[in-house]
Amino acid sequence: MTATVPSASQGASSITEIDAPYLRNLERFIADGKKADILYEHQKAIIKDTVEFLRRGNRRGYIEAPTGTGKTVLFVTLAEAFSYQTEKPPKILVVTPTKDLVRQTVGGSRGDKGFAGFAPHMSVGTFYSDTPSGMRGLDANVTITTYASLAKLAATPMTTTDEQGKSRTTLVNLVSQHFDIIFLDEGHKALGTSSRQIIQDIDPDTLIIGFTATPDYHASRSLESLLPHLIHRLDLKEAIKLAMLSPVIPVAIPAPEATAQEFSLSALGEYENGSLRQLIHDTTRNRMIVSIATQLIQAGNTPIIACIPGETMAHPRLLADMLSSQRIEDEAGISRPIRVHAITSLISAAARQAIYAELEKGTIDALTYIDVLTEGWDSQRANVIINARPTRSLVSARQRTGRILRNKPDGRPALAIDIVDAIASNTAPQVSMADIFTLESIKNGAPIGDITPLHLTTIEQSIESIFKQYGSIKTIVNNYTLYAELLETLPRLTRGQASIKQNGKVRTFASAGRLLTRLAVDSFALNHLKKHQDIDIRLVRRHHEAIEAYDEEQIQDCIATLPSAVHTGQGLRVGDTAHVSLNELINIIQRKYPYVDVNYQSVETVAREIIKSDKDLYFTKRFRARTHRGVTLYTAQTMVSIAVGQSIVSSYRDK
Repeated sequence: MTATVPSASQGASSITEIDAPYLRNLERFIADGKKADILYEHQKAIIKDTVEFLRRGNRRGYIEAPTGTGKTVLFVTLAEAFSYQTEKPPKILVVTPTKDLVRQTVGGSRGDKGFAGFAPHMSVGTFYSDTPSGMRGLDANVTITTYASLAKLAATPMTTTDEQGKSRTTLVNLVSQHFDIIFLDEGHKALGTSSRQIIQDIDPDTLIIGFTATPDYHASRSLESLLPHLIHRLDLKEAIKLAMLSPVIPVAIPAPEATAQEFSLSALGEYENGSLRQLIHDTTRNRMIVSIATQLIQAGNTPIIACIPGETMAHPRLLADMLSSQRIEDEAGISRPIRVHAITSLISAAARQAIYAELEKGTIDALTYIDVLTEGWDSQRANVIINARPTRSLVSARQRTGRILRNKPDGRPALAIDIVDAIASNTAPQVSMADIFTLESIKNGAPIGDITPLHLTTIEQSIESIFKQYGSIKTIVNNYTLYAELLETLPRLTRGQASIKQNGKVRTFASAGRLLTRLAVDSFALNHLKKHQDIDIRLVRRHHEAIEAYDEEQIQDCIATLPSAVHTGQGLRVGDTAHVSLNELINIIQRKYPYVDVNYQSVETVAREIIKSDKDLYFTKRFRARTHRGVTLYTAQTMVSIAVGQSIVSSYRDK
């Protein structure tokens, strides 16, 4: 039997028998004034919006609120409310991303966060790798697990015995069969392939609510695709304006690299770890980061430093070692070394908790880390983040900034510092503070939120000192957002080609990669043709980046104008200079150094380092095929002078 309620939006459905008890319990909880003295006004508003969400008959929704605005107390309160004054409380599953968050959600005492602090009367159990096997029962009102352990709950071996005494073991989906309500903490984590499938397979009558500061898993996957109803949204600027989070000063410091960096993108649109590896041992860059951190620690701040991944997590340890060799003066004017710890996933969860506790006590001055602090960790002391790792993940950028935004007892503002690397024109831009706060631009060093004059004067002195020493970027611009908007307007590349209609004619534009594989047009030949021929170029979208594409028909016509490749025994002679093709150099290297792994790309890379002048290059065409219409097709061939060729071959001797 169903009871229909008025709908506030199109597509609302009726309340079922399954939803009604949760709704009645929640309404009684509110009417009796439970938790009214604990919840902030915005949390009460979220509870009321959850009532409306249930009244419309919805069972899949999410709550978006920044880190530090009380999401933990919120879902603990909802768990308590859904179980309020009922003979048979619902079975509730809370899913968190990390072991640290499991511990935080359980809580340690009445004065702590989590269920122990906010709902000590509720029975709580855990189901994850650190739970002793004998204690993994699901009898508690609330079970807390991780996304990694969710798969085990979704395929739990269950043994039954029939009347003949024969045992049979089958896999049972306890996520769907055992639980009535599921809370997804850091809900965007449910968008991973495995977790997403498990959630999609859950009984449609199960109530699922996600809690997240960042609903987009990455550029092409949003939490809304899994939990379609937005219950409530509180953005970062509003949270700061309401004094729920600390005011923050965004700062951008240009990295000291002389040359622009080229970073490749992963399938999710983030910079690949391998391409960032060049920054790990950039001594000048690391010294600058350590110097900035040292100055801020001396001024009474507590920084955390987001580091470059890769090389067995070398960067956080390297920066920690460099920072620990620096000295500051304590309040008594006595010199002492900086106390710093590197935090990585190689450290056990218990050991990390002990380090966090030392930071809160003030016996540690700073932390360096990779990813581990991005979720589920907040500090009453850490008020500075130095982003030494460039990122194209808006999720990661918002999460790591959120780590320092919890209001501090002494009222200190937060300071968010981006180390801004010079990016090559063909590399997608990194996320900036303007992107994080959804602003078109921010004046570098301008505060967001109200800061007391005393704190503002102190922090501005530190900022000015850093600007004077390392320079600054005048305005922080939302280049990531602008780039994302640009991508939406571009034709998409499919198998290296994009068809573009222009003046009633469909023209085919090809990527540089396709030109290389089909027409042997390498980077040298492409630059030569662009320089000496009038070729139409269009920007096209390849996954998460914009790249140049070239009119393929025009490229073919330009190749046809090149001289034919007619060889002598000493290569192709043009005037007084003999030339050899890069393909022939590969054959020579393979014969001379058979143990060396050589290919066209590696030879082209070496040639790029050796060639100093266009005079060392020569371009020819080779016959490829003749079409049924009698049109002759060619491929390009890049050649270098014999002297350059000898240098290229010699460079492989030591390889």
